[in-house]
Amino acid sequence: MEGHIKWYDEKKRFGFVTTQENEDIFLHVSGIKEYGHFGLQRDDRVEFEIKETAKGKQAVNLRPVK
Repeated sequence: MEGHIKWYDEKKRFGFVTTQENEDIFLHVSGIKEYGHFGLQRDDRVEFEIKETAKGKQAVNLRPVK
């Protein structure tokens, strides 16, 4: 699935991704696949998978669109 970073807080280590359908999905630092290779900025295009958790949907295996 593709989308973009809505916002991400480096200190809190979480944020949200907006899907192409305008749904906001929670993102935790643990779900970022290539975190060391890029900084997350608002509106960056990303690819990710959605995982259902006890607290709702979460973005996992997130990586930049190249």
